[in-house]
Amino acid sequence: MIPKKLTQGIIGNIFYSLLGVLIAVIFYYGILRVALATDLPMVAVVSNSMKHDNSVDTDFYLWLEKNLGYNETYVKSWPITGGFVIGDMPVVRGMDKYKVGDVIVYSVPYSKAPIIHRIVKINEDGSYQTKGDNNPGQLSYEFSVKDYQIHGKVVFVIPKLGYIKVAINKLVGM
Repeated sequence: MIPKKLTQGIIGNIFYSLLGVLIAVIFYYGILRVALATDLPMVAVVSNSMKHDNSVDTDFYLWLEKNLGYNETYVKSWPITGGFVIGDMPVVRGMDKYKVGDVIVYSVPYSKAPIIHRIVKINEDGSYQTKGDNNPGQLSYEFSVKDYQIHGKVVFVIPKLGYIKVAINKLVGM
């Protein structure tokens, strides 16, 4: 039984706050990592590279058709067709294989934040090409993403839950 002086007043508030943080850490680093088979089960969206609106949808489909020959019907069959915005929190699951259309989370050596972009092509060597749905073209690091860089694919998105992390990153200047 927990002593009464630890559960009441300011000490109680601190106690329950620390207990909540401890439970969240155990949940994130223990349960989620194991259940989702990845070292990065949840990430906060910090850019608009995957944002969708009317002009992006049109430009995105046109780019894919012009550069890769994909028609709009094929592209609309991909998972996570609506994209996401700053502050959303994608939930990530590690996979053995990835396919064209999957939205993946991966790391690049010169960036602290992981990249969340869509696989648009699988290269002959088995590496992946990616592109942010809202980006006008591919960036230099997107032409050869290797398996070891990938944390997993986005399986669903929790809207706005990532704002807490975005705010913390802005406060500490990351």
